[in-house]
Amino acid sequence: MAKVLLWISAVLLAVFVIKTQYLTSKTYEPFIAGCVASGNASQEQCECLSDYVHKRYSDLEVRAIMDNRLGDELSQTKVEQDIRQGSQVCANP
Repeated sequence: MAKVLLWISAVLLAVFVIKTQYLTSKTYEPFIAGCVASGNASQEQCECLSDYVHKRYSDLEVRAIMDNRLGDELSQTKVEQDIRQGSQVCANP
């Protein structure tokens, strides 16, 4: 019985480490910080917008958006449209 509990705890520890190190977004907090720094939105609105954007784009895409490294004009237009829609949704969270 003790060995089973030891194995379960080892697996849970491995899952925790993998989740915290590899599956969390590295752009979530910087996106919120940049949004709040713009002075146009509250902390709650920026958190809402960050959730909205992170549901639609991967972490790498959000990094490219933040660094203004968008590919073609079509993707830039789509990103601008999504940000505009997210801003409207999050205007009164």
